[in-house]
Amino acid sequence: MAGESMTGESTADEGPTTVYVEVTTTVAAQFTAGYERMVRCLISEVDQLPAAPIRLVPVVATGRNDHRRLTESESSQLARHPAGGSNRRRADRFGPLSPAVRRAAALPVVGRSRAIISNQRRRMTTSPTLRGLQLGIPAYGSVWLDLEPAWNDPAPRAELLTRLAAEGVHSAVMIADVMPELHPEWFDEGQRRLFGGWLDAHLEHSGLFLCISHNTEADLRSVARRRGFTHELNCEVIPLGAELPRSEGEPERPELPAGIGRFLLVVGTLEPRKNQALVLDAFERLARRHDDLGLVLVGRQGWMVDELAERIRSSPLNGSRLAWPDAVTDQQLAWLYRNAFLTIAPSHYEGLGVPVMEALGHGSPTLASTGGALAEAGGGFVETIDPTDLDALCVAVERHLIDPAHHRALVETAGRYQPRAWAEGATAMADALGRLATTDPPGPGHPHGLHRNGGHRPD
Repeated sequence: MAGESMTGESTADEGPTTVYVEVTTTVAAQFTAGYERMVRCLISEVDQLPAAPIRLVPVVATGRNDHRRLTESESSQLARHPAGGSNRRRADRFGPLSPAVRRAAALPVVGRSRAIISNQRRRMTTSPTLRGLQLGIPAYGSVWLDLEPAWNDPAPRAELLTRLAAEGVHSAVMIADVMPELHPEWFDEGQRRLFGGWLDAHLEHSGLFLCISHNTEADLRSVARRRGFTHELNCEVIPLGAELPRSEGEPERPELPAGIGRFLLVVGTLEPRKNQALVLDAFERLARRHDDLGLVLVGRQGWMVDELAERIRSSPLNGSRLAWPDAVTDQQLAWLYRNAFLTIAPSHYEGLGVPVMEALGHGSPTLASTGGALAEAGGGFVETIDPTDLDALCVAVERHLIDPAHHRALVETAGRYQPRAWAEGATAMADALGRLATTDPPGPGHPHGLHRNGGHRPD
């Protein structure tokens, strides 16, 4: 059904369906990690699709019940991929409070977007430009998309999605994983509570679940049943790209110690489930026998890893054969993938494992654990490892160090990998959202179909 929002956005019958996509966290982020990469790449590629059935309108939160479209500066910022992997701890300036501040700053949105939202709220009262960007009521039949993790968004999804449904707005969500439900030990109580509320709201209201892997889809369906949602979910698996964004310049060597030698590469935010400690253990054991072996860790410091981070910083090998470079650019990451002796993905669990795909796309021989969807990401082009078996990892790495033929075979295997492009995922996402928009919009008291312990709500 055609209609028009308070902002003048047209609805699906008059052209592509308007999809409002939340980017508060991504715009606030001053780095590029996995989620930020996905959000930026998918939005950019959808914008370039010919005759796409949807038109994305990125928005940011300005308060508990308010969103607005982006300024020109924010749109430019959304298109950039700032260096990622920073190991600096700005929270350290808070002295005795530093550990608590670091834990808060490590959460999605907290410490990054709330300050921006507060500033926006103050500016909104005086800036005609920002007032003119206020979203108002989205058009009937349009779509709201949570493409980024909005657990900490000022607008609780139980309130926002209920209000949008009452206005006839579809809702959809990207699900990277449901780890706080599957592995609560890797998250603190606040994270688990926020995630649970966010997930329940989408299970109640959303008509489309975009999943980054078949593994994530299966986990989502299992968790939904466990939480009492019995209706069949409308899920679409969206293939993610493996190519780094196009940019000027050739791969660039980051600043590394001169004696780094044949180095192992691990890419990912330091957090419990990423399991970097396993590779660090193996490296310290093997470094005594192989004096040309190095280790490079790329990833910012996340939550619940203070001891691991301090262990890295205080290691006697740090600065000589162990490196944790700060703020790695895409050109530097490309260089690391191309020059790594082995890329290792030791995670206990991954919703997919884009670093594995990136590594293979750059021809890097890769060892990947059997955790979560990593086998799906590796697609038979990786050598698998047990994320709990230190001895087995040491044996696997050492065989590559002493057996050139074995190592060459894995290099050749990586060279046969055909990476997927972000455009493929953008097409799949646009098509799925376009199909959602052709269904009857929700209405007051009629979310997209779910409630606990009973399937569809009665008419």
